[in-house]
Amino acid sequence: MSKYYRISCILCAVGLAIALSATSGCKRKSKGVIEPDMDAGGTGMESTTGEGQPGLDLESLLFSPDRGLKVVYFDYDSSALRADALATLRENAEKIKQAPGVIIQVAGHCDERGTQEYNLALGERRALSVRDHLIQLGVSGDRLVTISFGEEFPAVDGHDESAWRYNRRVEFNRAQAR
Repeated sequence: MSKYYRISCILCAVGLAIALSATSGCKRKSKGVIEPDMDAGGTGMESTTGEGQPGLDLESLLFSPDRGLKVVYFDYDSSALRADALATLRENAEKIKQAPGVIIQVAGHCDERGTQEYNLALGERRALSVRDHLIQLGVSGDRLVTISFGEEFPAVDGHDESAWRYNRRVEFNRAQAR
């Protein structure tokens, strides 16, 4: 590998990291969650079930802390789905399929170990692993967008395994309609 090729690769990685941090900081108000577009007094989500049937609160179905889409956790330095993640993704896929038309952001996160560039790449691999599995479970791929936040938004502060195990994750957020 030539010296210029390596320098070019490093510059590309740094540029990507800068671009991600610059764009991700613009729209977020808290911990990587993309805020919903709010109409006058509404939730920004229609209430429907299945194929547009009235009655289901999509905000609660997908995004409430107690009933919404569940976080998927990963082992150290891995993007492989664990057995508990597979069960969680089956449940999440069923909820997502009940809300046609809602675009879901699949956000990959890492613990603080590793370089910023490495963690951004690992977070992306985790998000893509989850996205691919949801597609296998019948969720349309055009409803899933991936992003990596690397180590930028830890779920739990701390510098040991008791915190790191909660930071190695993929979270689900409502993506902004374009």
